[in-house]
This record gives sequence, structure tokens and C-alpha cells, in this order.
Amino acid sequence: MAHQLPSQGVPFEGTIVDDWKFDYSNHDAHRIVCNDQADMTGRLLAWSLAFDCRIMHYIIVCILLPCSSNLAQASKEDLILMWAFLTDRQIEWAHLVRYHMHKALWTNAPLPYPQLVTLFLRHFQIPLDDEPFVQVKRSFAIGVGAVTSFGYCKDIDGQWIRKQYLPPLIPDEHTPSPLP
Repeated sequence: MAHQLPSQGVPFEGTIVDDWKFDYSNHDAHRIVCNDQADMTGRLLAWSLAFDCRIMHYIIVCILLPCSSNLAQASKEDLILMWAFLTDRQIEWAHLVRYHMHKALWTNAPLPYPQLVTLFLRHFQIPLDDEPFVQVKRSFAIGVGAVTSFGYCKDIDGQWIRKQYLPPLIPDEHTPSPLP
């Protein structure tokens, strides 16, 4: 007899679930996740997300629900997930991961979670000797390089701000002159 793990949260599959219908609105979700300069009428581009939401979006599309398409644009599913996180909604993660893997099969996308699947297969002693080895090329480090690629840098106080809003450096006697 298989042991059933208890389910907590809703079985999210990329669209609004019945439990959230009366609380969710696309407009309110945009207001929660976007920065002040965002265009609320068009596509939800990653640069228009507030700093914390930009990091959250990166984690969603690179780690939690990896996708191989346009990472610079937040999908409707990404927006709903960010809203769910920010409003403390419970999600049944086992269901979501299973759904995401099925969705990858439908769209002929690369199977997500290759390291996780390999760990499970090894745990259950499934021989992998005859299987082709494919090196995973994506890096999932979320460090300074990733954050600066979003268009942010740290100011003099150590706060992350958009590069365009950095105050210009005022040259002093310690600032080197630019090269001719």
C-alpha cells in the first residue's frame, strides 16, 4: 500500500483556482508586483517588476518552474504565482511540479528538473548506465551577476537600485581621469 503524503494548498495549474477567484484581479496583481514606472496596460516585462518581484520571477522561471522561452516577459502564470506568494496563498507543490512536467511533455520542451529526476532514479536504484548523459548548461546561481543583469547595482549605502537612477559620480582627487 502506497503511503499518501498530506496535501496542503490548492492544486494550481497556471490559472486562477476557485479558492482565489474572489480575491484575485489582474489589475491588482500588476499593482502588487510592478514598479512605479511600469506600463500597466501591456505585456508584463520583467524590467517593470519591483526589485523583490524581479528576483522572485527569476527564481520561478529558472528554478521552481523552469522554462526555456522568453525569460524577460512574465507570463500570466508567473503573475498569478507571484501574487499567490505575496498574498500568502498555499500551493500544493507536488501537484504543481507534476503538472509542470506533464506540460513540458505536451509542448515537447526539455524535461524540467533533470537533477531531481536523476536523484529519484538513483535512490530507487534504477540503472542509468545505458542512458545518455547530457550536461546541464544552465547555471542557477543567483548572485551579483544575475542581479546586475536585471539592470540593478548597489548604491553607496549598499541598496540595490536601477542603474539609471544612480547619482553621477562627483570627481574628486582620488577619482582617476578617464582615458583619452
